[in-house]
Amino acid sequence: MTVDLDGESLTIDRLVDVARSKENVKVTDGAWKRIENSRKMLEEKIDAHETMYGVTTGIGEFSEVTLTPQPIKKFQK
Repeated sequence: MTVDLDGESLTIDRLVDVARSKENVKVTDGAWKRIENSRKMLEEKIDAHETMYGVTTGIGEFSEVTLTPQPIKKFQK
């Protein structure tokens, strides 16, 4: 059985079932659209040099460090 990942209906119990039985999962079209929209929003904010913790800044003790475009790409990997 394939479990649809729609960003709304996955429960902890269902997640455990998937992990233990190695069921197939499918990201729904609606979820992909939300992922694409989120990525677009992040890219726009990065291009606008907006400060976003853990995206355009370091994390933890480095949260005051602003990352430049090249380190942002490396940091996000």
